[in-house]
Amino acid sequence: MHDTFLNARIFEALLKLCEENDICRINRVIVAVDADSHFNENSLRKQFTERGGTLAGEWTEIIVEKQETDTDTATAIIKSIEGEAYGR
Repeated sequence: MHDTFLNARIFEALLKLCEENDICRINRVIVAVDADSHFNENSLRKQFTERGGTLAGEWTEIIVEKQETDTDTATAIIKSIEGEAYGR
């Protein structure tokens, strides 16, 4: 259940970051999660398909880095977002 919550939180954080930085299309995103997390590229891609409109799609490269952490498995780090800005 916590992976569903984590997936939704990552999606919401990406939406907010894109809004704050005028990104209208995500080309590449790198997310780091705990090695024990079940979060993966497909789960994030599904969130965008169901809820994200045209912000991300087949063109989006989603990289999920699994790493050992001392934190909760429901924690993630958005390491990088590359995309296109409005009007550019």
